Amino acid sequence: MMRGRKKYDRRCHELAEYLRKQRKGKKSVHRAKKPEKLGVDPFKGDSTDTQRFIQDCEIKLDYFRESLRKDRDKVSLVSPLLQGPDKEWYQSINPYVSKEGARREGMPFDLKNVLCTSEGFRHRLVSSFGGHSDRDRALREWNDLTMKSGKIDHFCDELMRLALEMGYSGNFVKDKARVGITTDLRNEWALKTLLPDEYVEYVNLLRQTGHQLEDVASFNRTVTREKQHSRPEKSDDRQSSAKRPRKDRKGSGLRQQKSGNHAFGTSRPQETEHTKMHRDIPQTLIDKRKRLNQCSQCGQAGHYWAKCPSATPVVASSRITRKRGAGEAGYEATQVPKS
Repeated sequence: MMRGRKKYDRRCHELAEYLRKQRKGKKSVHRAKKPEKLGVDPFKGDSTDTQRFIQDCEIKLDYFRESLRKDRDKVSLVSPLLQGPDKEWYQSINPYVSKEGARREGMPFDLKNVLCTSEGFRHRLVSSFGGHSDRDRALREWNDLTMKSGKIDHFCDELMRLALEMGYSGNFVKDKARVGITTDLRNEWALKTLLPDEYVEYVNLLRQTGHQLEDVASFNRTVTREKQHSRPEKSDDRQSSAKRPRKDRKGSGLRQQKSGNHAFGTSRPQETEHTKMHRDIPQTLIDKRKRLNQCSQCGQAGHYWAKCPSATPVVASSRITRKRGAGEAGYEATQVPKS
């Protein structure tokens, strides 16, 4: 009994030791060792060498990405590679990157500062040592930066980007923010009594105030649009209800006037060409000439009144002889000038 118990305990101990070694081996495999240095040639502030230095650092940092998960670790490996003017430049931003640097300067350390990120550190390095053309471009954009109505996010983003490229901070950024905003936002900003000292928080509070004004302006535009859509409908109803009786009355009046003119003979119908050509010829004579296939205007055969060569109508007299045959009584036609 005791022998079986000892054998069981020995097997449990061996299994526990095996599992401990397995966990230790897995932990050592998945946990990469943090490098002490990147192995990149140092950068001495030459603008022509900036691109080479940035690319070499990115390649090394990507190779050690498993062990360098924090941006502060990446910045701590790149900063020793800065020499000459770069070293003095790094000392100026050290309080914003390192806790120890901030403690020495008596400043509160902000982990959310853009310089604590590898991307923000890279942009600051490129803007400072990337060449005079880039710096001149950033300076022109800084001087021309103004806020457009309803574009508070774009203004704040560009302000922080250019401040990072130019190395501006503190009151310099605050003054640019106050000058560049719109008049409505400036008036609303003047009512603020408690303003943050840190320029990043200052810009964030300015962004929130701009969002509030944009919401109010959007609401006012919506209300105005609804009023404009509702007004034409009411005016159309009033216009239709007011004009319909007038149109009816006007139409009935015209009909009455036309019927009255026709009854009393005040209106004269328009004369046609046939009426003008046969004005002085009796209707009985016109009918008789039509039965005999003669021209209704001159009484001659072989053509119609529309192509009659006679310039004046031929009217029958009291005795008109029309030669039909020897000794046959007829009519003699005479021409009467047109009146």
